[in-house]
Amino acid sequence: MKRKKIAPVVMALAFVIVYPVTFQGQQTAGIPVAQIVAQSEQALEQHDTAKALRLIQEGLTRFSNEEALHLQLARVYVYQGHDGQALDLIKTILAKNPASREAKLELAQVYGYRRDYLQSDRLYHELLAKDPADEAASLGLIHNLILEGKRPEAREETRRAITLHPTSLGLQQFSDYLSQSLPATEAQRPRNNRIQATESFFADTSGNRSFYSSQGFVYQVGKNASTRFRIEETSLWASGTATETVLSALEETRLKLTRYIGVRASAGLVRFPDSSSHPLYGGDLELYPFKALLVSGGFSRVPVFPTFDAAQFDLLTEGWHGRVDYRTKNLSVAGTFALTHLSDGNRAEREWVEGLRWFPVKEQPFSIAAGYAFRHLHFAQDLNHGYFSPLQYHSHLVAAGVRFRIGKHYRGEYLGYGGAEVRTGVSGHSPAGELLLKNDFFFGRWDLTADYSYFHLTQATGAFRANAVTTTFGYRF
Repeated sequence: MKRKKIAPVVMALAFVIVYPVTFQGQQTAGIPVAQIVAQSEQALEQHDTAKALRLIQEGLTRFSNEEALHLQLARVYVYQGHDGQALDLIKTILAKNPASREAKLELAQVYGYRRDYLQSDRLYHELLAKDPADEAASLGLIHNLILEGKRPEAREETRRAITLHPTSLGLQQFSDYLSQSLPATEAQRPRNNRIQATESFFADTSGNRSFYSSQGFVYQVGKNASTRFRIEETSLWASGTATETVLSALEETRLKLTRYIGVRASAGLVRFPDSSSHPLYGGDLELYPFKALLVSGGFSRVPVFPTFDAAQFDLLTEGWHGRVDYRTKNLSVAGTFALTHLSDGNRAEREWVEGLRWFPVKEQPFSIAAGYAFRHLHFAQDLNHGYFSPLQYHSHLVAAGVRFRIGKHYRGEYLGYGGAEVRTGVSGHSPAGELLLKNDFFFGRWDLTADYSYFHLTQATGAFRANAVTTTFGYRF
């Protein structure tokens, strides 16, 4: 019944949980039923789903009322990816026998596979409240807590359960796994090669329009290196103008030198509407001082073309930049800065900081957030070349939002920002705000994002209000 690999200890969990559920409570059914279940489970381990299903169907013709056979049929459904059928079958079993421990265990596992941890955890807690020494329930709950990122709770449950089952191999494996101090940084994310396509449309109240299209892939090279390549095409126009197109291509390589140090380098080309091409490049040093913290800095050269007007100047910006990023399950604090000069002779200074704290709602699949965002931009000159260049600009925004999930296929995150901005040449503070609606859909190895942004603050295009719609379609392999 393996659905995906998470860690060696988690892979072992399926064996530890499923077999007790399979054979406990089978003695009254007699040897034939136990043999049928065992043979069906063996067929699943050999990836012979058709045989596993046939064995159970034949067994049900002889023992139609045996709960063990119906539960094994539910396991076959889960293996086939038919979680809905499995849930319906297990719920039917529980309707006939509400006290069935085996059915509740199986139902908790199916909810776990569907990432409905709220329901799954509730069932495991119910079983443990009835019998604190229920080893299978403890193993299932610990498994869920690890996947939910609740390592302290998982450690506590492991310590409690292992005092009752000191010889349990599964609990000992969990104890060893949880005792490891692996930093939850980018380097520990699952290794997934990925291809994706992104499309985005932007429009503001000054008549600026743009359509952005990108295709790229990320490929893992060994344990500590990855490469990323992307091709981008941006079409720009304004009221009464023809469309101009900017093309670019960039190759980026990332190498993790040690547990605490990584490097990133990139190179590419950009081609502006007048057919001139310019090299692009960048390099960063990344440091991971402790768990969940990333500190990086480097030098780069990138193009600047937020509007149709700006695209006519073949603008490039070059200089130093840095980033600090601290993230845990419910807290994120990030900041960036850049000191650059543009190819038209201008110089720019940029700082951005944002902190966001999430507050989970107990026993509900959603969280609420509160936070603050600050942005500062400073340009040496206001050249009116089609990019945002006030001498000084500040914005202060408070943030609030909600994130939630519906089933195993959808995740949503809606954030709203409100506050004030100050711009050179405009007296006093002006109201400012932003709305971000992020929608993520998951279908196995495929994923789709559909995001909407509304801006009620001064844009890089010089406009005060703007809308943007972005979609990304990706596949992991």
